Amino acid sequence: MDFNEAFNFQERQIISGYLSLMREKPHAKITVKELSERCAIARTTFYRFFEDTYDLLERLEQYLLGELVLYRPLMNGSTTELQSSGVAGKPYESIRHFFGMGICLHKLLQPIMSDNGDPYFKDRLARRLREELGAMMSDEGVPNDELRSYYVAAIAASYIGLLAHAATTNRGDSLDIDRIAFIANSMRVAYFRSSNSAPAISDRRLFGNSKSSI
Repeated sequence: MDFNEAFNFQERQIISGYLSLMREKPHAKITVKELSERCAIARTTFYRFFEDTYDLLERLEQYLLGELVLYRPLMNGSTTELQSSGVAGKPYESIRHFFGMGICLHKLLQPIMSDNGDPYFKDRLARRLREELGAMMSDEGVPNDELRSYYVAAIAASYIGLLAHAATTNRGDSLDIDRIAFIANSMRVAYFRSSNSAPAISDRRLFGNSKSSI
């Protein structure tokens, strides 16, 4: 869902002020009073839309978690946006889509994933990524053994780090989405190319429509 559809004009104005303050101080120290002053609104206007700053943060994080979907299996009869876009059931394309969404949402993610942001957001996203990576590996026939659990944990952690780095890097210095996706896919490639327990899968599934090197 587009950000402008998820929040009305005044909500977006308040969120913008909140993120602006988060670039200056830890989120837990932001008060409704100073946020209202930053947005040039009455505090009653703030309370018309949010219970407090934690409610604001929760709604914003729920929106981001809803947009940052890494992987959905291909389900027969499904009409989800991911399936209709040709991404569902395709690991490499899903990885590229995930980081593409992260780049699109970088103005929201940058403050939240910074030192002043909410560290629990990364934890929530990491838990979801581990679940979706598990579904991805199941679709690829990866045995549900101890090795898989370590790869899932390592890949999820690396994706969080890469997403945070991409979100907080100046746009002029950032890599294009294809190179970011290639980097993100490298640990998955390492598993299939080096593990004796890894099932054989085609280069097409491993790299999607991308080239196997950059």
